[in-house]
Amino acid sequence: MKPETVASVIRRFAVVLKDSRDAILVHDLQGNIMAWNEGAEELYGYNEAEALELNIAKIVPADKIRKYMEVVERIASCEIVEPFETQRVSKAGKILDILLVMTCLKDDSGVIVSIATTERDITEIKDKQKAELKKLAGILPICSHCKQIRDDAGYWHEIESYLRNHAEVEFSHGICPKCAGKLYPDIYPKKNKK
Repeated sequence: MKPETVASVIRRFAVVLKDSRDAILVHDLQGNIMAWNEGAEELYGYNEAEALELNIAKIVPADKIRKYMEVVERIASCEIVEPFETQRVSKAGKILDILLVMTCLKDDSGVIVSIATTERDITEIKDKQKAELKKLAGILPICSHCKQIRDDAGYWHEIESYLRNHAEVEFSHGICPKCAGKLYPDIYPKKNKK
């Protein structure tokens, strides 16, 4: 490649990094941050100058740093690591749920010298999932005969309406073979005998 072409590619790459809404950063194999885009500034609260003085351990929760550095070692030994969910800590101390993609960067001789990460904030998505699961957590009082469910205010509801209101589900109705045989023995005589 001509030097002008290489420079042009680098400029385009720099624009992509700068304008990405995802946090994109590069750190060496010891975790020292070498590059930090505006998405990382927005997500974590450190400006680029501050970030370039940090080690990745500053934004990785203490209980996750050992595992993270083990993943760095795996990538440094040319192992492919699939994107995974983890957590990070912002400058303000907020714990963020992150979808992390890691890529190794090599020098001209092919030696891996640093790790580039793309980090997407999925905290809101995870919070919504937790809220949905929480709606149906715990013990539900259910009538052993008619199968109605009692809500927190003491009112009884058909199971379909309760679940529709608390789990955002819709129902399609059918009839199982056992009930079809009981209710319609002339139409389903064989199913009635089973």
